[in-house]
Amino acid sequence: MDIPQPRIPRPSGRLDGLPGYGRGRAGGAVPFRHRLGSNEAPDGPTPAVQAAVAAAVAGANRYPDLRGETLAAALGQRHGLPAEAVAVGAGSIVILDQIVSAWCDPGDAVVTPWRSYEAYPIIAGLAGARMAGVPLDTAARIDPAAVCAAVGPGCRIVLICNPNNPTGTVLAADEVDRLIAALPAGVLVVLDEAYADYAAPAGEVAALPARRLARHANLAILRTFSKAWGLAGMRVGYCLADPAVIAAIHAVQPPFPLPGPAVAAALAGLAEPDAVAARVALNAAERSRLDAGIRAAGLPVAESAANFLWLPVAGAAEALAAHLAAAGIAVRCFAGEGVRITTGAASDSDAVLAALGTWNARAAAAPPR
Repeated sequence: MDIPQPRIPRPSGRLDGLPGYGRGRAGGAVPFRHRLGSNEAPDGPTPAVQAAVAAAVAGANRYPDLRGETLAAALGQRHGLPAEAVAVGAGSIVILDQIVSAWCDPGDAVVTPWRSYEAYPIIAGLAGARMAGVPLDTAARIDPAAVCAAVGPGCRIVLICNPNNPTGTVLAADEVDRLIAALPAGVLVVLDEAYADYAAPAGEVAALPARRLARHANLAILRTFSKAWGLAGMRVGYCLADPAVIAAIHAVQPPFPLPGPAVAAALAGLAEPDAVAARVALNAAERSRLDAGIRAAGLPVAESAANFLWLPVAGAAEALAAHLAAAGIAVRCFAGEGVRITTGAASDSDAVLAALGTWNARAAAAPPR
């Protein structure tokens, strides 16, 4: 009797049961006018950035830097660190994947507050590690004492997203410093600061990594150009860490981590800090207006220091996301938990607040159960 053979060889069992990464907007069949599901900047690249990208495309027949050395040097200068303390890659999430691959063996633990960025359990699972989620406190903030208590002998990485995604809540600089100091020196602390530009003055955002790294060799800081720098489509992220940590990342990182146009875009962006400041200021104004409007509509909202707001509406999350979608607004829905709404331009805020007013009216008119 012939035994049926699989159509393709079976992939690794590490893929079994892995969660999927959610979509911040629907496919092309759904015409969203307000794309508020992926925490993108509401404006496009500046003319100088566009010109730099176009010029780089002219040399696309040549390989870019082997390790992104030109951009690493520029980032080192911005943060007061040597180029050897910088690794660049196609988004900070790719570098995080490389860090977990370099530090974790099957069965090791990655401790992280939860709910947090939905890619974390995927990355841990692909490395064969287990993610140990530590519940947030009642204000949807990271609980440092609970994080420290969760670190056991099998923990290799503690992963802190600050400001936290999707809640937007933030630990103050001194709280972060105390948390890092309280963790074992034999554990790598990864501080994911994708939204740092929205949470502190620009000078502090640039200078704080060097001060922290001078005190903690077991620290890796992730940053990105995807948010306040307005370059999500170019996929540029970086890591600041002790050169020995960077060397381990390079050991697992394929060569040529960034294409030339992406490097050119990031370098041009670094030369225009005023454009970042303008995005941050616009975000602060629209976030404040959205926050006030959401509260006035009677919906819960967490205190945010990022470019989005978290509505912990629990079982109403899917219905609220569908209601906003019907109004042409794409948001990120976490079923049974809440809805995350990116702060965009003034017209985006107007649309969200109008739709939430309709949601309230519909809820009030619904017959009691």
